[in-house]
Amino acid sequence: MKSLILFAHGSRRQQSNTEVAILTEKVLRRPDNPYDIVTCAFLELAEPNLNDAISGIIKAGIDNITILPYFLNSGSHVQRDIPALIAQARADYPECNFRLADPIGMYEGMPELILHSVRNL
Repeated sequence: MKSLILFAHGSRRQQSNTEVAILTEKVLRRPDNPYDIVTCAFLELAEPNLNDAISGIIKAGIDNITILPYFLNSGSHVQRDIPALIAQARADYPECNFRLADPIGMYEGMPELILHSVRNL
């Protein structure tokens, strides 16, 4: 069994956090979704945090966790903070396999997605 965490920054604006949760639910419901659990977590300003999300997944019996940084650029959170959190999770849960994906902004299909988004404006 395996899981996916969409890991976003978090916002003081609740609607922004809700949008991440809605996207997470849409990913979960896709027929081509290979993950048993798809959830979201936030770096700051919103809940759950990454550690709580990981703990819940492990309690559900899943030991294969992919974390997708829902960040456009590889700033300090992506380069420093997120790898540190993953390193701590690996130390806390050595029996679990953690994979850290590139931030969503590095996705090769991003140029196509951008053009598709503005095509009908």
